Amino acid sequence: MRVYKKTIVWSLVLGMVWGHAQQGVQNVLNDQTSAMIAEGKQTVAILDFEGRGISQMEAATLTDRLQSEMVVTDAVILVERNQMEEILNEQGFQQSGCTSAECAAEVGALLGVQNMVSGAFGKLGNSYTIDAKLFSVETGATIRTVSKTYKGPVDNLLTVIEIVAWEIVGLTPPADKVAIIEAADPSLAVLPVAEPKKPMSKGAKRTLWAVILIGGGLGGAYAAGLFDPKPVPLPEAPTLPEG
Repeated sequence: MRVYKKTIVWSLVLGMVWGHAQQGVQNVLNDQTSAMIAEGKQTVAILDFEGRGISQMEAATLTDRLQSEMVVTDAVILVERNQMEEILNEQGFQQSGCTSAECAAEVGALLGVQNMVSGAFGKLGNSYTIDAKLFSVETGATIRTVSKTYKGPVDNLLTVIEIVAWEIVGLTPPADKVAIIEAADPSLAVLPVAEPKKPMSKGAKRTLWAVILIGGGLGGAYAAGLFDPKPVPLPEAPTLPEG
């Protein structure tokens, strides 16, 4: 059964390549797909996000934008929605109403993918919430979660979703997208990633240890009184005349 599921997924990937090949980009896409497989990129499917405070049609539209941007990241191999629905229909599975983690894992097992993305889009007053989770189909373990609360022009909501797409695959979102959101809602400012400290060279390490050892030795000698000045003898007491 597992072999059959994996065959389905790779058939979908090859089908995607062949479909685009009809548009005259066969060699490029073949090279890209081969590189993705060689790099060990994992297969991922996205379940339609749940709509909370918005219609399910709107949630599906926002899910499409999330999927499109995840393709742009080039970090994973995504199963397209129409191919995903085709397989689920053949298996007699209805995706609508599938919002629990257990249901999402079942969908991932039917598709034969390694990881699934599920979540919800919500609206409360003038605020929008986005909660996304990437988890392993095999173990059910959560790999990464991303949560955003956005309050600003609705036009920028799509940009927030695009940022979530980058973060859910573990990448830093493009600076231009971050700048748009920070201008609209400063609370979503992304802190810069601190550059890792350069390791100390061997020569610097030797110098540091020499300073420590010399300093420690001098400190011990000082504590032992080796650097104390020699005591000056007191003068003898004067002899008083006999009386």
